[in-house]
Amino acid sequence: MKRLLFIGLLFVSFSGHAQFWFGPKVGGQIILPRYQVAAHKDSFNVSSKVNWHAGLAMDYSTEGAFEVHTEVVYLRVNNRVRPKGLFPDQSLDNKTVNHFITAPLMARVVFMKNSRFKVFVEAGPRLSWWLGGKGTIISDETEENASIPGEAVNYDILFLDKELEELNVGDYTDKLIVTKPNRLQYALDFGVGWLFDVTPTQRVIVDAKISWAHSNLAFTDGTRFSNINDYREDTEYRSHMFMVSIAYMFGFNPELTLKGKSSSNVGGKKEKKYKR
Repeated sequence: MKRLLFIGLLFVSFSGHAQFWFGPKVGGQIILPRYQVAAHKDSFNVSSKVNWHAGLAMDYSTEGAFEVHTEVVYLRVNNRVRPKGLFPDQSLDNKTVNHFITAPLMARVVFMKNSRFKVFVEAGPRLSWWLGGKGTIISDETEENASIPGEAVNYDILFLDKELEELNVGDYTDKLIVTKPNRLQYALDFGVGWLFDVTPTQRVIVDAKISWAHSNLAFTDGTRFSNINDYREDTEYRSHMFMVSIAYMFGFNPELTLKGKSSSNVGGKKEKKYKR
């Protein structure tokens, strides 16, 4: 019991110096798709893509070296599928952009804590929710039906809680139907960063991290285009990312706010008593 009481008092004294930080965050990422079937790269070009993210960042810091960082960010992840030169007669160019809401939870260790310019390392899990997406595709089949040669077909991603065999895909137009998506996706993040205190309550953070994905986008046997029969999209791939971002944070210390209110109330009482 004494140990628990001591730990509780230690936590109270530790959190008494805590400060919360909130602010906008924006950045970009290089996306590195990795397919479950390694032979995919023998037939198709697999290359890195660039896109952006933006949202709100939140930190919890203390007078010690440790901080907790999280954020809620809108994230764009794109991919492109094109056959390699050994298939010169095959017409295929599929571009997709998927939209996510993502939230990492990072443990951070800050160095040079007493300096205005600090550096840190961080690591932790990331959860992402797949909102949806859209794309454009050119294939042999779309070329045959196109009114203008080389015209791409636009499509939206449609999530359906059914088996493909139960669907009449002809009821849908310009859709990439996904019946087995991994909408909740998991990754591990590792990063480094730089922190600059502009004022005691404002700071700028620049960070760079690697997000190592552990979830495939979807199961290929549950994915099909509504109006394309001769091509099946391979959705069994993970999107690793190298991310760079900048955030402008505003600090808030609830203990100091409460102390300010307490002092104000005491002063008010004394003033009223003096007037009597």
